Amino acid sequence: MKKRHGARSADDIVASENFKHFRNRLEHSLLGSAAKRYGRHLLMIVVLETSADNRLHYHCIIDRPYHCTFHRFIAVVREEWAKTDFGYRQVDIQDEPNEGWTNYLLKQRQKRSLFDSIDWVNCQLFAE
Repeated sequence: MKKRHGARSADDIVASENFKHFRNRLEHSLLGSAAKRYGRHLLMIVVLETSADNRLHYHCIIDRPYHCTFHRFIAVVREEWAKTDFGYRQVDIQDEPNEGWTNYLLKQRQKRSLFDSIDWVNCQLFAE
């Protein structure tokens, strides 16, 4: 994430609001009007961390819809993230995460605590 946008500095609350905006844009792009009309969501686990240079950043697992190719998914994620106020150019997207990615996502380093680092507002753990 960008550290600043205009007069606003990124903190945990601003980061969560920014990610929510990204999530809404992403769901609309990938699920269409069903996202709003029928309350459909992409399943995701969202974790906020602070890097060594005090830059907030997210690690996520986002369930890619079956009808969306991996290449289209990458393009949509990059496009929608860039349209948020705090969207930063560094984006790394991997297909089919494995146990190593899950362990990395949940690592203790760069977190105050694992429970507090999970962005519960933006996690979607169950299909509706």
